[in-house]
Amino acid sequence: MTKQRIAWIDFCRIYTAFCVIVRHCDRHYGFPAYIADLFNYRSLIFFFFLMAGYFTHRAGEGQWIDWRRTKQLLAPYLFWTLLSIVALQPLMHLEELTASEWGWLTPKLLLSETGLASWCYWDFSNVPLWYLRTLLIFAFVSPLLQRIPTKALLGLILICFAGSDVLCQVDCETAASHRTQGIPWLPFRLYESVLALGFYGAGLVVRRYADGQRLTTFVSEYAWVPLGGALVLLPIVLFTGFYPPVQSSALVLLGVATTLSIGALVYRFLPRFCTWAAQWGPAAFFVYVTHFILLRWLRVIITGTYGGGLNPLQAAIAPWGILAVSLSLYVILCRVCPKFMQIFALSPAPHSASSNK
Repeated sequence: MTKQRIAWIDFCRIYTAFCVIVRHCDRHYGFPAYIADLFNYRSLIFFFFLMAGYFTHRAGEGQWIDWRRTKQLLAPYLFWTLLSIVALQPLMHLEELTASEWGWLTPKLLLSETGLASWCYWDFSNVPLWYLRTLLIFAFVSPLLQRIPTKALLGLILICFAGSDVLCQVDCETAASHRTQGIPWLPFRLYESVLALGFYGAGLVVRRYADGQRLTTFVSEYAWVPLGGALVLLPIVLFTGFYPPVQSSALVLLGVATTLSIGALVYRFLPRFCTWAAQWGPAAFFVYVTHFILLRWLRVIITGTYGGGLNPLQAAIAPWGILAVSLSLYVILCRVCPKFMQIFALSPAPHSASSNK
C-alpha cells in the first residue's frame, strides 16, 4: 500500500528544518533572525520528536523491541557520524594540522563522536546528530512505550516535562565543569533528552486518538490559539531576557503547537504555496544532517576559523544559501543514487510516496 503524505505536516517539516539552520547561524540581537528564533521557543527539534512518535509504526503482537526501525536509523547515524569526523574534525584542528600535530586523532575520538564516551553532545563535530542518537533509543523501545496504557503514558509525559525543567537548572550549573572535571554526575544536556521522550510519548498518544484526517481537522479548527499565545508571549520573553526558553517545557510545548498551527494556516490560506513547499518535506532529514557541515565550512571560508562569527548581513543570507545547496544535493543524489538516499537519508522510494493532499 502507498503511504499517504499530509501536505501541511510536510510543510512543517521543511519549515522547521530551515528554522534549525537559522538557529545554528549567528543571531544578532534585535535582527529578524534573532526574533524568528526566539519565536520558536527552542521547540524545533521537539517538533521532530513529536512527529517521530506520531508516525512510528504500530508494534506487532508480542513485540517488545523494534529491531527493524533501530537498524533503519543506525545506518544513517553511523554514516553521518563518520562523514562529520572526516569533514569537520580537520576544521576543528586547523592550527594543529598546520603545525603537523596529530595528538587530537585518538581512538577515543570515534567513541566521543558517536556519543558513547559522553552523553554531552557538544563533543560531536556535527551537533545535530544528538537527535538521531536519542531517537535510536526511543525507536528501540517503541513497542514497549506503545504498550503503556494511555493514562500511565500521560503521566510519564508530565514527569518528563516537569523533570526537564528541574534538570535544566542543575544541568546548566554543571555545564562549566564538564570539560575541566570530566563527565559530571548529570550528563550535560540530559534534560533535552528527557523532554524529547515526553514529546515522543505525546506523539504516540495523539496517534491513538487522531488519524491524519482528524488531526488535520483539529489543528485547523484551533490553529489561531497557540499562534496567538506565542505572539502575545514573544515580547514578554524578549524584554525579560528569559532566554533560552527551553528552561520552560511549557514554552517549548507552545512552540511545537505553534509550528503545527503555522502549517495548518498556510495550507488553508496559501494552499498552492503549501503544496509546493511540502514537496520538500521528505528532504527535511537530509537538510537537518547536512546543514551543520555546510555551515561550518562556510564559516571557515568566510572567517578563516571554525567558530568564526558572521556579520548581520552574512547571517541573514547564510540560511537561504545553505538550504539551497542542501536541497540541490538532495535532488542530485536522489536521481543519481536513490538507494543510497533511502538508506542513509531516509528518503522515500519514488514509487512509495503518493502526492501530498
